[in-house]
Amino acid sequence: MLRTLELWGSPTERGRRHGQILGDDIRVLRRVLLTYLARISLYAGALPLFGLLTWLARGFLPHIPPHLREELAGVAAGADLGLGSLLLINVVDDLANNSPRCSALAVGERRTADRAYLMGRNLDYPLFIEPLAQLKTLFLLEPHQGQRLVSLAWPGYVGICTGMNYAGVALAQLSAMSRERSLKGIPAALRYRQALEDGDTVSAVAARVLKSPGTIGNNLLLCGPKEAVVLELSARHGVVRRPHHGVLTTTNHFQSPAMQVLKGRFPPPPPHSTLSAYHFSEAYSQARNERLQHLARDRQVGEQDIQSILADTQVANAGTAVSAIFNPGERLLWVAQGETPPVNQGPFVTVKLWN
Repeated sequence: MLRTLELWGSPTERGRRHGQILGDDIRVLRRVLLTYLARISLYAGALPLFGLLTWLARGFLPHIPPHLREELAGVAAGADLGLGSLLLINVVDDLANNSPRCSALAVGERRTADRAYLMGRNLDYPLFIEPLAQLKTLFLLEPHQGQRLVSLAWPGYVGICTGMNYAGVALAQLSAMSRERSLKGIPAALRYRQALEDGDTVSAVAARVLKSPGTIGNNLLLCGPKEAVVLELSARHGVVRRPHHGVLTTTNHFQSPAMQVLKGRFPPPPPHSTLSAYHFSEAYSQARNERLQHLARDRQVGEQDIQSILADTQVANAGTAVSAIFNPGERLLWVAQGETPPVNQGPFVTVKLWN
């Protein structure tokens, strides 16, 4: 069964409940990170590098919205962990940005039976893949103000990289290689959570994202019942890309002409990644995007078809830790239950949100 945690109350109350219930698993993720740092730091040990990373993570604090800072501090207190460790779990992508293998699509209009949009996403990681697959948690969030939210993430994670709000706007965050990066912005997943809290339409969420300062390159897929867009983002710039004949796909490279000048190099594999160098190339990103287009083209699709598209061997890979499908109009979510990557090989569980 998919683990679900409901959180409500003030930011501090939500955070403390989160940390108290999932504290053991948050410490597991911290230990996984420390073990990895020990492997790559040779004779220096993990702690000096961990200390440097937590110091860098704390640098984001002034840029995080106050209510989310309070919630992060509440999680740390509830789990009896230092705030630096908790921050690092939430901003590791903003520091590393080394995950160029994710895939997502939205399909609607004449491509679905009721002309409403469906959204599917694979979230792929280069490291820590099995712990992320095994510890995934569905958070049902009742903010003190703004939209109710659902987030498919991990213990300790306060931002939203895969989620939806009560108004029916679903969101999927994907890395994009950009030359324009900054440590003086809202960490990506926290930026997107704030936008989902504030916006009740795809356009409103997109506008909220575009007016807030970011940190790294991202392709952000936003999907509502009748509308879908991709925001191609650098730290300070962004453009909107829209569907073509009811199909919108995105992987890890910028497709809009206006963003080509900001396109960055794809990174090499991190040390000890089990994935090949090809998985970290723009060629692989383009190949996956073309495969998504091919599989969704000239046909009507439902949620089971999107499950099959996401599980396609040219789309999923050994880093696929999360696979999910949203029906924003019906407030339905399907989550792959596999515990070993690619998780698409496991059955999908259906969740009716806000029943």
